[in-house]
Amino acid sequence: MQTEIFIRSLLTIFALAQLVCAADAQSKLMPSEEYPGPWLEITGQVRQALALNGISACSQAAGRQSSRNAGEYLVYCTKDERNWTSWVVQPAAPTIRRLGRLMEGIPLPDSY
Repeated sequence: MQTEIFIRSLLTIFALAQLVCAADAQSKLMPSEEYPGPWLEITGQVRQALALNGISACSQAAGRQSSRNAGEYLVYCTKDERNWTSWVVQPAAPTIRRLGRLMEGIPLPDSY
């Protein structure tokens, strides 16, 4: 009897763990899904957020709006068209987060 209860408990815990993992996997989008594009010229608010945070190497920049958060943008910027940086910018806050690399699956904008 106790063995049967123990096995049922383990099976229940295992089933719940699979549900939690599946829900977590669904909540994580690929970068190209989270920032689907198209590339847009960044707004004055995004430029201001970058400037307020001391980012000056963005003479050329393009952004993609987040599919999860309308107030968040993925920004690629460069000052020489060779060395690009990437940022997540929330201009209303204004907060920025340097990604340090270009996002996998999101190529550079065509216009630069």
